[in-house]
Amino acid sequence: MSSTFRYRRLGYLALTVTDIEASTRFLTDVFGLDLVEESADGTRYFRVGPGRHDIMLTQADHASCVRTAWELQSPEDLDAAFAHFKVLGLHPAWVDPAECSRLAITRAFRFVDKIIGATWEYYIEMVNYCSPLQNRITSFQGGKHFGIYVPDNHAMTQFLCGNAGFLMSDYIGEQQISLVRAWPNPNHHSIGMVDGPGKPARLHHIAFMVNEIDDIGRLFNRCRNSGVDIHFGIGRHPTSGSIHLYIYGPDNFVWEYTLGMEQFPEAGSRQPRAMSAKPEHYDLWGAMPDDSRSDLLPIVVVDTAGAT
Repeated sequence: MSSTFRYRRLGYLALTVTDIEASTRFLTDVFGLDLVEESADGTRYFRVGPGRHDIMLTQADHASCVRTAWELQSPEDLDAAFAHFKVLGLHPAWVDPAECSRLAITRAFRFVDKIIGATWEYYIEMVNYCSPLQNRITSFQGGKHFGIYVPDNHAMTQFLCGNAGFLMSDYIGEQQISLVRAWPNPNHHSIGMVDGPGKPARLHHIAFMVNEIDDIGRLFNRCRNSGVDIHFGIGRHPTSGSIHLYIYGPDNFVWEYTLGMEQFPEAGSRQPRAMSAKPEHYDLWGAMPDDSRSDLLPIVVVDTAGAT
């Protein structure tokens, strides 16, 4: 790892959807997020904890992952990260203060990586809400991660672990899948990367940590009762130890509940493990994913709006 800054958490994901009403109904009625507010341009913000938002949705002609946003621990960390990525030749640009205000964050910058062309935002201090969550169908723990198909997983893993402050937790096969964490965040992984040679980068899934197995069981039955398709699970990952359930939402976004993820200490953690890629070793409970829609998953696009 080569960096001089510290992560706090994966802050939020900005997504575009083709039917914002259908996506809102899914996220609130099935997945259990709180709809916080809608901005003048129609963007909708959703949360699972005290932070103003964990997901933001904007209506568009095509579904996509516009950017991922990472909260750092201090103003000094943000300045160090900006300088670090500038030295790497990634041309980070500060986000306009007016947009920071709309996003309820103090200060931020963005850059586009040279491997998959994704937009990465780094920020500090999102506004917290003291009001309790209104949507009570799920007890969220607050942590989250995402998975992504990348055309060159070796290169992307090397970038994140060599130049962006991530650490490898485990990998499957010859880095067919890499599970990396944003140091020193303790969660087993902040990003799961799946090798997809010759294909554009696509968002594999978005996961939220829950507090109880009952949350996963209730989601399973809400899906059955509302006609929502299951992608994977209920099962248990042999890597993180997490109990999981992945489901399909509108536009083929895949959403996951996860429980019991391995936690890493800041220092003295175990070494990454090479895990078997055999299908029979993919899940401790024998669950198998439905990958029939892999080519329909939302693409990853470049977003530099608001950066100066």
